[in-house]
Amino acid sequence: MIRPSLAIALTLCSLFAFPVNAAKSDKDEAREAAVRFFDDYASLQKSSKVVGLPNMQQLDTISQHFIPKLHRIFYIALREQHRCRSRDKMTPWTKGDLFTSNDAGFTSFTIDPSLPNQFGRQSTIHFTLEKNGKTQRWDDEVILRKENGEWMVYDIEYHAPFATEKAGKSLQSIIDKNPAC
Repeated sequence: MIRPSLAIALTLCSLFAFPVNAAKSDKDEAREAAVRFFDDYASLQKSSKVVGLPNMQQLDTISQHFIPKLHRIFYIALREQHRCRSRDKMTPWTKGDLFTSNDAGFTSFTIDPSLPNQFGRQSTIHFTLEKNGKTQRWDDEVILRKENGEWMVYDIEYHAPFATEKAGKSLQSIIDKNPAC
């Protein structure tokens, strides 16, 4: 008599345990990583306006969200920017927001659930900029890759049709141009 009731109890426990485990695996960690990055970047924009390449202090604030390769590209770009400046040449990456299609930045964003892609996962970011009583909206893509067990920003693809210099390009392709001057 004890054994059948034990078997029933174990069966019921396993039925209830599987949906809980399935719900845990449905958590979109890549999307959450993208949200954390853009939340941190928005906070950085409010406290220390980033224009063009982030300076070393700003980069330190947000680089924990980048795969090591992207962090290295930013570091090399900063070195190249300094080299150009020291030679009295035109200094690259000194204007606009590099993390969105819109050089003027954004005031709010939402991020769609992530989808698999060749690098890991990607999510569409819906940006809004409210300025001078006008609202502008556009979408970009954030590409994420899992490195050392964490989802991190691999690249950002620009898709806003009004961003003629950036449309169809990506963050990496814009800043990974060495030598730049």
